[in-house]
Amino acid sequence: MEKTRIILIDDDETLCEGVAFILRDEGYSVMNTSSPDEGMKLIDNYVFDIALIDYKMPHLTGIEFLKKIKEKNPATKVFIVTGKPFIENVLTEENLFHLVEGIIKKPFKEETLLDAVAGVIDRMKE
Repeated sequence: MEKTRIILIDDDETLCEGVAFILRDEGYSVMNTSSPDEGMKLIDNYVFDIALIDYKMPHLTGIEFLKKIKEKNPATKVFIVTGKPFIENVLTEENLFHLVEGIIKKPFKEETLLDAVAGVIDRMKE
């Protein structure tokens, strides 16, 4: 069976590397970057099953990544990763909530992340 392909984009380099390590350790195929520009290039050139996107980054927001990912591959399951308490309001106001698989609030525990990813994979198999 092919590995689940995950893209992780977060401008917090330490968090990005740590989360990528956790996901790879679980057997997922992960591409990660702390550069929003590099993230856009990866989205342009590859298809991912799951995307973990930081909401607030320099120059681009998680909302812009969400739109780009869904434009390229509507089947990609997207999680917004954020420390902001108002993200649900932003997604509702922009009528985008239905495009998001879930919201992972910082700081999060490793189990929270892995449970969210595993839950999506289980639903994708149904």
